[in-house]
Amino acid sequence: MTLLDAEQAMLAIHTVLQLKLQQRRTREELVNQGIMPPLKSPAAFHEQRRSLERARTEDYLKRKIRSRPERAELVRMHILEETSAEPSLQAKQMKLKRARLADDLNEKISQRPGPMELVVKNILPVETSLKEAIIGEQYRRRT
Repeated sequence: MTLLDAEQAMLAIHTVLQLKLQQRRTREELVNQGIMPPLKSPAAFHEQRRSLERARTEDYLKRKIRSRPERAELVRMHILEETSAEPSLQAKQMKLKRARLADDLNEKISQRPGPMELVVKNILPVETSLKEAIIGEQYRRRT
């Protein structure tokens, strides 16, 4: 490595460091985010405040966990599925159940009567002249 290469490398490092320093958050931002203690308060006070906030959050979460509904209640409210499968297999079981339901619905849709059949069975209301024309057309097709 020549002296010129070393100078270029140092210049590149210097440029990168300047860019990182420009992008660094200000002290006020760090104080507002709770990363650094405020200048006017001692560090011990800041640490005590953070530990109290953490303890308060921990107590809140413990209280929420204690008041969490039982599994049977969640199943009754249709939040959880009642299943005897392993938790790792529950997602696959749900996919299979949905696929079966989709197949059943497609089967039922394919067997659904068409509009002409509904007109003939007086399920779909149409004008009398149109109904007679439809029935006459079906009669001609059969013979």
